[in-house]
Amino acid sequence: MTTEIEWRRRWKPDLTSIPWQPLNIDGYVYLIKCNFTQNSYELLLTNLKSFWHEELSENALKKRVQKLNPSIEASVSRILDQIKNCLESQERGTSITIGFKDEEENSKMVLKINSQLAGLPFCWNFVGNAADKEMASENLIVPLMAMVGELTRRQRELIKILQSKDKEIDDYKSQGGKTTRKHIETQEFVETAFENTMLMSKGFEEEVESFGSSAFDDSGQDLYRQIMTKHSWLHRQKNDTETESSSLDEEELPVNDTSDEGRKPSTGTSWGSSRLPPSVAGPKSMSPSQKSPNKSPASSKSNTPDTSPIKDTELMRRQALERRLESDEAKKQEKAKKKKKMAF
Repeated sequence: MTTEIEWRRRWKPDLTSIPWQPLNIDGYVYLIKCNFTQNSYELLLTNLKSFWHEELSENALKKRVQKLNPSIEASVSRILDQIKNCLESQERGTSITIGFKDEEENSKMVLKINSQLAGLPFCWNFVGNAADKEMASENLIVPLMAMVGELTRRQRELIKILQSKDKEIDDYKSQGGKTTRKHIETQEFVETAFENTMLMSKGFEEEVESFGSSAFDDSGQDLYRQIMTKHSWLHRQKNDTETESSSLDEEELPVNDTSDEGRKPSTGTSWGSSRLPPSVAGPKSMSPSQKSPNKSPASSKSNTPDTSPIKDTELMRRQALERRLESDEAKKQEKAKKKKKMAF
């Protein structure tokens, strides 16, 4: 089975594995994620109330470039790099605006970018339609729940580490150990006191006021990426396991025997039955005609007696093994008799 490291080297992330990034437009904060390939892109934008999605292929992208930037001649990959840089870096000289064609339903979104490419004005329009609920769930709601669960698990592990550190410090103090500097001495960690302090802190108030706007900062984006990558690996691993088990079941099925020597072997022949002799591969690899004692005249003519070199060698090996086992048993009995005589 493919290891996770090998799988990660070959894996190409999809849109669900791309972390969200905050996008500030006219004082409003949106969340955006975009998956770029060599000749296409897929974008998802949300204001946490509505979601807009656009997927553009190479041909559609070329047509839009010709329409919006007729004076610019550049490859598709170069155009995509320019669009990606404008979204991620938002460099000086780049302006981003957003508009809605149906403001009541917010069914269509137009995200406009104006910048410069090789000294020439470059503009681009993302045209997103309303995304379905399933896309919103698998790209935001479910990953956020997974992030909360993972952060809670890490907090529990950190609390255990702090408690273990306190026990270690107490052991040092009981042996007369002291800190060389008074200001680095810490109080014993108490989980309940820590939680109460956090609830009354200024940072808690600021975080609630911002209402999670820092959820996708650099560390949040990294955690999102790690969780969704692991999710993709586990999902792929499950599919590989199911595929392997189904292939094993197919290999154990009996194979139709061929009575004519010139006939091609059946495509359903398993790996073991095609490469190992029946005496080694076991009864599962034998064909139905080999198991049945009744043979037709045609098959008895074509199926010669078991005098192949492989079977002769196997028979000789078994006979030699039996003789060696008999010899070892005789030697053991002889030793036992000698011990009895010496005891008398």
